[in-house]
Amino acid sequence: MTDTTLELVSPDVTLHREWLDFLAQWGAGHVPGSGIPADELALMADPDVFARMVGALADQERAIGLADDRVPASTRWIRRDGEVVGTISLRHELNDYLLHVEGGHIGYGVAPQARRQGVASGALRMVLAEAATLGINPVLLTCDEDNLGSRRTIEGAGGVYEGSREGSRRYWITIPDTPLGYAVRPLSEAPLLGRLVTLRLPSPAQIAAIRAAGPEGRADPSALRPDWAPGFPRQDDVDGCSVAGPGPAEGDPARAWGPRLVVRRSDGLVVGTLGFYGPPDPSDPDRTVEIGYGLVESARGQGLVTDALRLAVPAAEASGATLQAHAAYDNIASRAALRRAGFRETGERNALGELRLVRPRT
Repeated sequence: MTDTTLELVSPDVTLHREWLDFLAQWGAGHVPGSGIPADELALMADPDVFARMVGALADQERAIGLADDRVPASTRWIRRDGEVVGTISLRHELNDYLLHVEGGHIGYGVAPQARRQGVASGALRMVLAEAATLGINPVLLTCDEDNLGSRRTIEGAGGVYEGSREGSRRYWITIPDTPLGYAVRPLSEAPLLGRLVTLRLPSPAQIAAIRAAGPEGRADPSALRPDWAPGFPRQDDVDGCSVAGPGPAEGDPARAWGPRLVVRRSDGLVVGTLGFYGPPDPSDPDRTVEIGYGLVESARGQGLVTDALRLAVPAAEASGATLQAHAAYDNIASRAALRRAGFRETGERNALGELRLVRPRT
């Protein structure tokens, strides 16, 4: 990746001397975007330690041997005229800490003597282009409230200020001219973390509580949980969890296709469910799978379905499925959300009179 006089290079053992020169400009402390804990930076002068660090960063990019609190990430060193002047890291996904506390998708740091020279802005442009190729969109960035330079860099790249938490400003950048911002990872049991919602597989206990409560708690009000929004579960939520039952055991790939709780990120409340009638049938040449979803009334009109589809659709496609959905003719909001997600109306209807929509594979 290059941008005029700048280039982003993968960490390499042949750049040991350049890396040490770069570290010398920072002194003690953490180097943002380096992917290296602060207490390990002082050991980098040892060639063996440095080589292990380079190997560990390469493994992290390939998601090999990740610790529970780490996510896959691409770390690049920013070089200008043959000199390392900064580091930048692109995290391929967000865990709860990166999403809710600090960090976001991208972290970067520029050596003091290279600041205010467009280095951070140029590197951020290149990494955003890389994010687009990986389908990471929108992109979350954070910076300290008093870091005016970083604020200007992020805002100059199109960052939209969401708010601040504990002294950290949060920005979202939507990358234009990319198809929906697809996450390229196939479905797994891991939560899908978005800008507005988290899609999380329910535990067996949560499924049992939904079934016991019944629609809006009419069967057993005592089974309602404090993290459920008023009106949850709906009849469709109960039906989906009843069909799923306990579902496949943990580790079974089929479990990833089960119903997921739609958790609104702003308050942590469960506001609906989204699921697939899958996994795809190997005997079906198109491997067509139905996607269905629904929210409690109070959660509608907030963009939550659009965000949920942005997460779920590409993950299902990366798992080999062709997706279809059905929506009532008068459900304008659902039809619009599906069209935004790339679905096209076929003109067909099911036995209930609902319109069939299919997302063409590319």
